[in-house]
Amino acid sequence: MKKINTILAAFGALLMLSVTSANSVEFKAGVSANGMAAYANAKETLKDSGAVTNEEAILATSFASVFAEISSDEMMGLGIGISYAPEVADLNKETRNIQNCDDSVSTTCNSYSSGDSGAQIVDAKINDLVSLYVTLPVGDTGAYVKAGYIQATMVTEESLVTGSKYEDVDMTGTQIGGGYEGSLGDMAFWRAEGSYQMWEDISASGSEAGVTSGAKNKISAELGSVTGSLSVGMKF
Repeated sequence: MKKINTILAAFGALLMLSVTSANSVEFKAGVSANGMAAYANAKETLKDSGAVTNEEAILATSFASVFAEISSDEMMGLGIGISYAPEVADLNKETRNIQNCDDSVSTTCNSYSSGDSGAQIVDAKINDLVSLYVTLPVGDTGAYVKAGYIQATMVTEESLVTGSKYEDVDMTGTQIGGGYEGSLGDMAFWRAEGSYQMWEDISASGSEAGVTSGAKNKISAELGSVTGSLSVGMKF
């Protein structure tokens, strides 16, 4: 939430600067229906055994967002905007059983000779997606290009027999894209847009140290996503 407030403060400052420095400005606000496809490569390292698990996953989700923008003809139509989506995705719940056993005696165990046993249930949501961006029209064609900064929060909802708890993770990155805008009368407009999000790698450590090694469970992931949007709004 602190980072979101910082982004809103930065957008407010840019808004005031634009209003005071330009004689002719245009305000836009609207809603968007978004579809997102994301790819993740995640690695988990268990605290006692040191066992490493790699997983690849593809996520498809849809969500709604709102946006507000300001632009000026005196700046070649350059626009400054912010968008916000309160709920983006529920990640797939993963369940894995770990067993306390002696690998020297049994070869059926994919585990370790000391530590925790039971079901590991990992679940999470992605909420509070904020984008601060700039747009630039391509001549008078209605087309535009877009680039910006993105941030979201991964809310962890795990139930781990190992006793670890993971804090919520702040996700940050950048996006590039483009789209087309058309008029719906004098004050309304529509848009079709596509963008690519480049997320920074994320990592998190569990709260509880291991019995034998003193290490903690660790999760790291590489993320990338593409988004398509259809929007309607008003301009003033």
